[in-house]
Amino acid sequence: MEIYNKNRDNNHSLHDEIREQNAKLKDAPFREKLDYFKEYYLKMTIGILACVILIGSILYTMLTSPSDTAFAAFFFNDTGDSSSTALIDGFVEHMGIDTKEYNAYIDTSLNYTTENADMDIYAGLEKTMAVIMAKELDVIVGDTDTIDYFSKGSCFHDVSTILPEDLLKQYKDKLYYAKVEDSDTVIPVGIFVTDSPKLNEQYYYINKEPVLGFIINSDNVDTAIEFLKYLYMED
Repeated sequence: MEIYNKNRDNNHSLHDEIREQNAKLKDAPFREKLDYFKEYYLKMTIGILACVILIGSILYTMLTSPSDTAFAAFFFNDTGDSSSTALIDGFVEHMGIDTKEYNAYIDTSLNYTTENADMDIYAGLEKTMAVIMAKELDVIVGDTDTIDYFSKGSCFHDVSTILPEDLLKQYKDKLYYAKVEDSDTVIPVGIFVTDSPKLNEQYYYINKEPVLGFIINSDNVDTAIEFLKYLYMED
């Protein structure tokens, strides 16, 4: 028994029309073929090419990007040139990090304030917490309000438990203490780096008192400590 398809006649008509058009174009001049292509196929072709390029770009990035993060720092409320890479370039060279195999960067695009926070502020905080949860962040540098905010979330190491004795002695007068979570417990969560030669060379934190804190779940604590030492190296 034949099943009736109410769209059958329309389908046949469309098929016949396409076949008729192709027959007409078979011997048509090149200009007419080109006009027909522009009218019926150009947008679709551009769309397909755009998808292919996008997918290819994503695959290329995934296959060629560094496989791991050797060091990552977030700078909040800095006054430096956001386009400059001099500080991280110098640290990468100092540490001998192979950037073809490992990623190393400083993100200076972040801000935090306790007053009139906007969507950019909240987006930056969410981004930071996501990177911390992914264990891809090693250091946060910022003013005391910023350090206090992340300290309440137990994001920082107790500096006294990770610094070697000689460094702890060197920075004992620069320790910054803050409360952890909502308790009254106060621990040294960072180090004032206001007088860092490297930060001052790049005009970071002019007329500010930045604090450096070590992220508690970082897999690169030793590298983060080396970064602190690098900040105080003279050229």
